[in-house]
Amino acid sequence: MKRLTFDGKTITITDPKELHFENSLDEFLYGFVYQRLTDGSDYRPLINADALHDGSLGINIKELFLDSGIKIKPPSVKATNQHRLFDQHIIRNFISRFPVFLGLFQNVVVLADQAIKNAEILVGEEVNSKNFIKIKGVIDEVNRKAWSRVKDQSESQSGVSTLGTISETLLKIIFDKLVDETTFFKVDQSSVQSYGDFVLMCLPNNLWLSVKSNFARERLLASGYTNDILGVGFFQDPTEFTSNVRIRNFQRAGFLAMYCPDVSVSEEQLADNTNTYDLIIASYKAQGSTLPTNINGKPFIRKLSDLYGDLEALLIESDIRKRTTVNF
Repeated sequence: MKRLTFDGKTITITDPKELHFENSLDEFLYGFVYQRLTDGSDYRPLINADALHDGSLGINIKELFLDSGIKIKPPSVKATNQHRLFDQHIIRNFISRFPVFLGLFQNVVVLADQAIKNAEILVGEEVNSKNFIKIKGVIDEVNRKAWSRVKDQSESQSGVSTLGTISETLLKIIFDKLVDETTFFKVDQSSVQSYGDFVLMCLPNNLWLSVKSNFARERLLASGYTNDILGVGFFQDPTEFTSNVRIRNFQRAGFLAMYCPDVSVSEEQLADNTNTYDLIIASYKAQGSTLPTNINGKPFIRKLSDLYGDLEALLIESDIRKRTTVNF
């Protein structure tokens, strides 16, 4: 086996001699990458997918794919650079079975579930309510090294879609693990779904959560109806939370807090190494404005990474009569 280093952690890559491969392509690609690994080196991109496409590494990945008998979904006929993208799909198919290799390839559009699985391997933990922001940060760190050139149109569009799907998937995972289906559950009845997506039984009002992926806009304002409610999401646009009028409207609808991502959630944020939460705070400081508070006098704009800690005090109290949103 070979050991690589990522963020102070040791990542172990199993020797191909110890594995059984289901097809010839997996066996070849695994060995091809493995022999280029240096024991004790950093976990970083080693194989440029473009070089696999143009043959400069001495192999023809498409011929290897055709000989293997594997089937993959080809790129859209409208995609730019279809032949290059087809080779990326071959590599992506390989990564689906060996996600630890994701960060060793460069210039490949990967899928959201592959990025999450790779991050779990690098962190050494499955994603959960406590570490999901850390997992997202690792995905971003790997992604910053993933491209050595400017993406073409199809790659850029796919990349944006993948970022959005990662955010949605992480939110789904953490809430699936938080709900107990008794006092904290997902709202499935269409007649009350407009109030929010999840509800936690509390006093004096139940605490509702409206969970959105990328943008708030009017979708959050459609929730609430003067309930106690939290806005949660990997929101991309900081200006949605820097308008006094919009904040007032959120508060009138019953929102106690807006949980905004403190990790990058867009291509632009990745390039600038910033995030929505920091951009919101910077905007208030630039305006010389005081950060908004809720009806309990607590911060209205909060880090998404603080969500679990803020909910924990309510979640660990099994007696609903002692659960209160008054100090939330």
